[in-house]
Amino acid sequence: MPSSFTPVDRDVPIAINSNGNARWPQRAVALLLLGLSVVRADNAAISGQPAYEPPGPVETATLLPESLLDVPEARINPQAEADGWHVTYTLNGPEGTETLTGTEFLANRLREIRAIAALRKMNKSEEFGKALLASGGEKLQSVASAVKDPVQTIQKLPKGASKFFGRLGTTVKNAAEGKIGATDAAEAALGVQRKRAELCLKLGVSPFTRDPVLRAELDTASRAMAAGATLMNLTGLIVGGGIGTAISVVNANQAFQRALVESSPQELAVRNRQLLAKLGTAPEFIDDFLGNPAFSPWQKSGVVAALSAIGLNPEPVLSRAAEAASDEDAIYFIQMVRILDHHHRTNEPLMAIIDVMGIPCAIDQSGTLVVPVGSDLIRWNPALAARAGEFVAWSQSQPETKALLLATDGSVSDRARDELARSGVQVADRVLGQPE
Repeated sequence: MPSSFTPVDRDVPIAINSNGNARWPQRAVALLLLGLSVVRADNAAISGQPAYEPPGPVETATLLPESLLDVPEARINPQAEADGWHVTYTLNGPEGTETLTGTEFLANRLREIRAIAALRKMNKSEEFGKALLASGGEKLQSVASAVKDPVQTIQKLPKGASKFFGRLGTTVKNAAEGKIGATDAAEAALGVQRKRAELCLKLGVSPFTRDPVLRAELDTASRAMAAGATLMNLTGLIVGGGIGTAISVVNANQAFQRALVESSPQELAVRNRQLLAKLGTAPEFIDDFLGNPAFSPWQKSGVVAALSAIGLNPEPVLSRAAEAASDEDAIYFIQMVRILDHHHRTNEPLMAIIDVMGIPCAIDQSGTLVVPVGSDLIRWNPALAARAGEFVAWSQSQPETKALLLATDGSVSDRARDELARSGVQVADRVLGQPE
């Protein structure tokens, strides 16, 4: 069950309507929900079907596109486990058997596996070797020495490099002041970090990957590229997929991609802070989100870019995203923001981002409350039934709310769709398309 779908405190009042009338006590709502659950259970018993859809196996082919199933370097078990919200896959790859929860998380991992294979071919290819030889040994040696003795490398860099690399002066100053590590400073000055970022965009992976094998291959290739090697005639080795799906960011236009490539993590943080402040976000929400290590610098920038495109105060989203404690948590909140951004751009403009019983939601121009849920496969389960009833009760105390919409990037079972419709909740699934 997604972390944002947590039980509410029944002693806490649910809402105040727009006229300031008395709140609906949660105990009354709890009784209402109990009644709804009993009626649904009775109706299910009469119809001969269970009250809820049980967790259990699901065919992976019904959830994944062919592009994810056809990866030569890895095999996904034909059956996965669905818990009512997310799906857990078993992947047999070069590193052995891995258990991965979440379709988007699986897609990211498969891109990493394909990228490792592509980088290994590239680093050993004849074209790449010729490019290295043509570039000259001194430049390659200077890049290698940057890792072994970064401080000396910075001190020995020619003055002309300041103009060539653009930010050498700032890099050296930051290293001297201890704002960044000496190795990072040397690699930034030599252009290694930029080459790594450019390569990651082409491969569809994150430069902040936690996979040590991928990090090593990226280091080798990016240092060689900084020394003069190119990717010419190697297009067949490049992994497709696109930046939007590869690193879970949104609106990856050329300006945004350029910012990712040309900016250090520290510079991205400054940019993100400024953009969030322009939206009226309080400093404590900004600090908590930008300081959360569960999100990579690129993922944080993607979230901020989407929120900036929406143009509303995002505090309800950031307050919950600050609680993310894993890669899977981070992807859940990233997908949530992408769903809101998609609705804002393609359906109805959003008018406000609000907190409803601890869940970040949004009210659109038509008066619809949009409830974004990052998921893989939503089945009718007790938690969903309870939440649906709570949202219906909440909307009845909010006359300005005209409709309820559960929007998700995953699939929704026919049973769940029918039950939600009977509760008065509309459903929009697969709103972000198929993962790649």
